[in-house]
Amino acid sequence: MNRKIASAVASLGVFAAATTVSVITAAPASAVTSQCVRYLQSKNYAPTNERIEDCSIGGHFNGMADKGIAHQACKFGLNATGVRFEDAITACNYAQESQ
Repeated sequence: MNRKIASAVASLGVFAAATTVSVITAAPASAVTSQCVRYLQSKNYAPTNERIEDCSIGGHFNGMADKGIAHQACKFGLNATGVRFEDAITACNYAQESQ
Protein backbone atom coordinates (compact mmCIF):
# COMPACT_ATOMS: atom_id res chain seq x y z
CA MET A 1 0.00 0.00 0.00
CA ASN A 2 2.79 2.43 0.83
CA ARG A 3 4.33 1.90 -2.62
CA LYS A 4 1.09 2.89 -4.30
CA ILE A 5 0.84 6.05 -2.22
CA ALA A 6 4.48 6.92 -2.88
CA SER A 7 3.98 6.35 -6.60
CA ALA A 8 0.87 8.55 -6.65
CA VAL A 9 2.65 11.34 -4.74
CA ALA A 10 5.62 11.15 -7.12
CA SER A 11 3.30 11.32 -10.14
CA LEU A 12 1.54 14.37 -8.74
CA GLY A 13 4.91 16.02 -8.10
CA VAL A 14 6.03 15.47 -11.69
CA PHE A 15 2.70 16.79 -13.01
CA ALA A 16 2.90 19.89 -10.80
CA ALA A 17 6.47 20.59 -11.93
CA ALA A 18 5.56 20.21 -15.61
CA THR A 19 2.53 22.47 -15.22
CA THR A 20 4.58 25.13 -13.44
CA VAL A 21 7.27 25.12 -16.15
CA SER A 22 4.69 25.49 -18.94
CA VAL A 23 3.01 28.41 -17.17
CA ILE A 24 6.33 30.14 -16.52
CA THR A 25 7.56 29.77 -20.11
CA ALA A 26 4.28 30.78 -21.79
CA ALA A 27 4.56 34.03 -23.72
CA PRO A 28 2.43 36.86 -22.34
CA ALA A 29 -0.33 38.26 -24.51
CA SER A 30 0.80 41.41 -26.23
CA ALA A 31 -1.07 44.66 -26.74
CA VAL A 32 -1.34 44.05 -30.48
CA THR A 33 -2.88 40.63 -29.90
CA SER A 34 -5.39 42.02 -27.41
CA GLN A 35 -6.55 44.76 -29.81
CA CYS A 36 -7.23 42.13 -32.46
CA VAL A 37 -9.05 39.85 -30.02
CA ARG A 38 -11.11 42.73 -28.60
CA TYR A 39 -12.23 43.66 -32.11
CA LEU A 40 -13.30 40.06 -32.73
CA GLN A 41 -15.22 40.04 -29.45
CA SER A 42 -16.96 43.28 -30.45
CA LYS A 43 -18.20 41.39 -33.52
CA ASN A 44 -19.46 38.52 -31.30
CA TYR A 45 -16.69 36.02 -32.08
CA ALA A 46 -15.54 33.89 -29.16
CA PRO A 47 -11.84 34.34 -28.30
CA THR A 48 -10.72 30.77 -28.97
CA ASN A 49 -7.07 29.70 -28.65
CA GLU A 50 -6.81 29.45 -32.45
CA ARG A 51 -8.08 33.00 -32.94
CA ILE A 52 -5.76 34.39 -30.26
CA GLU A 53 -2.83 32.61 -31.94
CA ASP A 54 -3.83 34.01 -35.36
CA CYS A 55 -3.96 37.53 -33.89
CA SER A 56 -0.55 36.97 -32.33
CA ILE A 57 0.91 35.80 -35.64
CA GLY A 58 -0.52 38.87 -37.35
CA GLY A 59 1.02 41.25 -34.85
CA HIS A 60 4.56 39.88 -34.71
CA PHE A 61 6.81 40.45 -37.70
CA ASN A 62 10.25 41.76 -38.71
CA GLY A 63 10.30 44.13 -41.66
CA MET A 64 7.82 45.01 -44.37
CA ALA A 65 7.98 41.70 -46.27
CA ASP A 66 7.36 39.77 -43.07
CA LYS A 67 4.51 42.16 -42.21
CA GLY A 68 2.62 41.17 -45.36
CA ILE A 69 3.14 37.48 -44.70
CA ALA A 70 2.02 37.86 -41.08
CA HIS A 71 -1.11 39.76 -42.18
CA GLN A 72 -1.99 37.05 -44.72
CA ALA A 73 -1.47 34.28 -42.16
CA CYS A 74 -3.59 36.16 -39.63
CA LYS A 75 -6.55 36.83 -41.90
CA PHE A 76 -6.64 33.39 -43.53
CA GLY A 77 -6.20 31.74 -40.13
CA LEU A 78 -9.07 33.73 -38.64
CA ASN A 79 -11.23 33.06 -41.69
CA ALA A 80 -10.60 29.33 -41.27
CA THR A 81 -12.04 29.55 -37.74
CA GLY A 82 -15.32 31.01 -39.01
CA VAL A 83 -14.52 34.72 -38.88
CA ARG A 84 -15.98 36.62 -41.86
CA PHE A 85 -13.19 37.66 -44.22
CA GLU A 86 -13.94 41.39 -43.82
CA ASP A 87 -13.82 41.08 -40.03
CA ALA A 88 -10.58 39.09 -40.25
CA ILE A 89 -8.95 41.85 -42.32
CA THR A 90 -9.93 44.51 -39.79
CA ALA A 91 -8.85 42.38 -36.83
CA CYS A 92 -5.45 41.73 -38.42
CA ASN A 93 -5.08 45.44 -39.15
CA TYR A 94 -5.57 46.04 -35.41
CA ALA A 95 -2.95 43.37 -34.70
CA GLN A 96 -0.41 45.26 -36.80
CA GLU A 97 -1.46 48.78 -35.83
CA SER A 98 0.75 49.14 -32.75
CA GLN A 99 3.89 47.80 -34.40
